[in-house]
Amino acid sequence: MDIQQLRYFLAVADELHFGRAAERLHVTASPLSRRIRELEHELGRDLFVREHHHVELTSFGAAFRARADGVVRDFDDLRTFAHDHAGARLCRAGAAPLAPPRVLDTVLSIYGGIAPDVELPVTLAPSAELLEELVAGRLDLAAVHLPVGTADLESLVISRGSLGVAMTVDDEFADRPSLTLRDLRRRQVLVTSPKVHPSVVAENRAALVEAGVTRIVDLPHSDAVQVAAHVMRTGALALTVLGDDLPAMRVFGPPTFRVVPLDEPGMVLRAGIAWRRGAEEFVPGLREVLAELRARYEDAPMGL
Repeated sequence: MDIQQLRYFLAVADELHFGRAAERLHVTASPLSRRIRELEHELGRDLFVREHHHVELTSFGAAFRARADGVVRDFDDLRTFAHDHAGARLCRAGAAPLAPPRVLDTVLSIYGGIAPDVELPVTLAPSAELLEELVAGRLDLAAVHLPVGTADLESLVISRGSLGVAMTVDDEFADRPSLTLRDLRRRQVLVTSPKVHPSVVAENRAALVEAGVTRIVDLPHSDAVQVAAHVMRTGALALTVLGDDLPAMRVFGPPTFRVVPLDEPGMVLRAGIAWRRGAEEFVPGLREVLAELRARYEDAPMGL
């Protein structure tokens, strides 16, 4: 067994539902269930009673949960030990390449002003991967798309952006000043892969379905260039975030494309920072940096 298996087991034990546990862990239910089965096979005992729409711990599972929780907690405490005994002051940061660049720039600038002696190595990866790294204790802070979708992490929104609808410049909607989701009901709409950030994609997809959009095409990727090629070849529409410094807006620029603002006040793209609950206790400078970020952006996030 490994520590990730124990984290999977504890998530299911908390939720008593494989689907909700999978969402919390940013994985799909199938590999989660498989890892739990592998753990049960190794232990030679069932951890859960599985019935239709009902999951509960076996008596052995309840006893194992207490031991597993202690093991994971002790494992995570090793991060504190490492920070306390490290020669260098360090905050391991992460950044999602598709997140607004100014979020990471702002965090690094504030960190440099408050704690200039703290090293800030940055890992680039999709938001979903960075959130997993935070939960596992391999990162201390990350600039990601929000929400985080797990109780193990805390977050702060630093920027909010409106969405638009990308299309070819000769599309029937190209001259419209704005669009609503209901306007898209008879059109084919592209939805990018949830692997980059399951919560964000799920929210957008649910809003489309609720508005009556039925011709939804789920893409296996989130590459803006490939999405633009699909729009150009098929005449489909795609949701994108508005913001002059964002890569997607440059891809969907003139003269080939037009992006029409989406008039849906409830649909915004939120980006900011996430960190593991309690990390400010041992990551040098983090408490002060979080206090400054909250003072600046908690009530007034910057635009994109």
